[in-house]
Amino acid sequence: MADQDRTDKVAFGAQLLEFYRLESRRFILWLPVLFGIGIWIFFALSTEPDHRTVWIWVPLAIVAALPLRGALAALRLLCGLGAVTALGFSMAAWSAHRADAPQIRFPLGETVEGRVLWVSRSASGAPRLLLDDVTVYGLEPEHTPARVRLTVLDGVHAEMPAPGSIVRTYATLMPPGEPVEPGAFDFRKRAFFERLGGIGLVRGALLNVPAKTAPGPLDAVRVWIARQRDQMSRALREMLPGRQGAFAAAIIVGDRAEIGEADAEALRASNLAHLLAISGLHMGMLTGLVFASLRLLLVAFPWTALNLSTRKLAAIGALLAGASYLALSGGTVATQRAYVMVAVAFTAVLFDRPALTLRALALAALIVLVLRPVSLLDAGFQMSFAATAALVTGFEQLRSYGDRGPPSKTGLAHTALRAVLVFIGSLLVSSLLAGVATAPFAAYHFNRSAPYGLLSNLLALPVMGFWIAPSASLAAVLAPFGFAEPALQVMGQGIEQVLRVAHWVSGLPGAVRYIPAAPTVVLPMIALGGLWLLIWRGPWRFAGVAAITGALLIWHTAPPRPDVLIAPEARLIGFLGPEGRVLDHPTAQGFAAKSWLRRDGDAADQESAAIRPGLLRDASSLAAEVGNWSIRAVWSRKISDIDLARFCTEKTILIARYGGAIKGRCIYFGEAELSRSGAIAIRFTPNAPDVTLARDPARQRLWSLQ
Repeated sequence: MADQDRTDKVAFGAQLLEFYRLESRRFILWLPVLFGIGIWIFFALSTEPDHRTVWIWVPLAIVAALPLRGALAALRLLCGLGAVTALGFSMAAWSAHRADAPQIRFPLGETVEGRVLWVSRSASGAPRLLLDDVTVYGLEPEHTPARVRLTVLDGVHAEMPAPGSIVRTYATLMPPGEPVEPGAFDFRKRAFFERLGGIGLVRGALLNVPAKTAPGPLDAVRVWIARQRDQMSRALREMLPGRQGAFAAAIIVGDRAEIGEADAEALRASNLAHLLAISGLHMGMLTGLVFASLRLLLVAFPWTALNLSTRKLAAIGALLAGASYLALSGGTVATQRAYVMVAVAFTAVLFDRPALTLRALALAALIVLVLRPVSLLDAGFQMSFAATAALVTGFEQLRSYGDRGPPSKTGLAHTALRAVLVFIGSLLVSSLLAGVATAPFAAYHFNRSAPYGLLSNLLALPVMGFWIAPSASLAAVLAPFGFAEPALQVMGQGIEQVLRVAHWVSGLPGAVRYIPAAPTVVLPMIALGGLWLLIWRGPWRFAGVAAITGALLIWHTAPPRPDVLIAPEARLIGFLGPEGRVLDHPTAQGFAAKSWLRRDGDAADQESAAIRPGLLRDASSLAAEVGNWSIRAVWSRKISDIDLARFCTEKTILIARYGGAIKGRCIYFGEAELSRSGAIAIRFTPNAPDVTLARDPARQRLWSLQ
């Protein structure tokens, strides 16, 4: 028995040595993962931690690790890993308190004054103004939001103010929108971290007023860049009228305001919507093109080729081009993330290190998370790094297999054929890897999949890389001399081809499939399973496949969607009926209706859902039967509380938008209850209804409406 124990220990020690031999260089790749886990823990908490004590966990973990030696060295490693996780938690807490700014708590109508940061358009096409340096007459400075967004509804203002202008107008201000159901997208959280404290509607004339104080140097630069973006967007739409100009403005200066809904939906359905967001694809194409062009130009002259490091000079030029693109595109979070990734890659070139490695990607992820911890929750961050990690790992494996093969034949014909095959194969493999890596994240966040996404990307990406990007770069070079229009016309034809591909693919049968919302645990399981699979090298990495498979099984066997959904203040109600969710109104609260149906995995539109069977309606109320429970909603202001109380019977859910306090045996949501609860989801169980509130009193965070 002793010999067997000794043999087992030797075998286990050999396994540990083999693990260390294969994986020791990969340990560092887990640093951004652990940092991200700390961030995730912070956002997953139900109550706000004390920001004065969150930092204490980092030094505690480090101090605990210092005295550990010998057999306790493993605990020292665990304490170090805990310190990284604690640091992520603390950075997330610090960023939340740094972003904390006043928010509008209730609707109010007041005169608003502020500086225009950017002019965009809403989904309906109405102009929108983003203002900072805000003054709200009637609000004390300590209660005034740092930023507000105003939508101009009437057609009186033909000419919108330019960025940097100071405007004054009468507006109705409201708090940023709440989730349309518990667990759905929380615009209020995003607005909190963007310091957007209110949204509103312009009710009066837009007056240009003089600035009270001169802007500082940084503000002056920011305003100048915003004006340049605005002028470039207008110029692009003038030289390329219609959808070509709208697409060009989106990919060059980040202005997607003029993209038509039909084109936007076609791009989404064909999985080409990522072409509109200035992200890793655009930044990579631009900087890669600048790098290659500068290097070719430098090696064309014998003196520079022999005496200068053309590779490093080209990398510096690519970094400067990327920084310029970052500024002119508006510096959105996605563009900042893309620039960090290419900056890490080209900095590696400057230090004679491989540019595209998992280490470079891990460093880029860590930088992004340190600068903006909330990025971890963004679909763009998750999909961008998932795609890049899959591409880097996949091509590492292909390169290792290629190195083992026999040497290729020489000769011009063989070389040309091999180059063509390599290009086609690389495009196919990269599209496949990126599509597989991002599909679960897209399905989780957007409740849709595009089965023909691989086809559309294979057709569109070469046009983007070899037609649109080079002509856009050439237009940028020629613009100072007034000769940009011919290059833009060439770019416009390339854009037209991409849009044709999008519309053709989106018109194919089954081009879009809607997927029901997943339980919250699914996304972390998929992310950690994928990272486990991509980071490790040994056979133990395939445990990641088990985690992903388990997550997909949980998703597939998830509990049914809520039987009843109630939008904030009961402005829309949806019931699960025999043909799917039936809505109580064909047009009201369009965003909530679309979100509910898509999270149900339902492709119907709101009007179709509103005429489904399952509701009894009259002018002032509606009623429905779900199982052995009755739901009644009353809209009339005239009905008395005494009459309401007659409906409050056992096994009844009573919703009265204007109802007061009543007594009875029902589950009652009157005006006071609806104003406190936000959106409501109800599931019927054999024992009693399970009621979930979006404004759960037990879950109060900095961005919650108190």
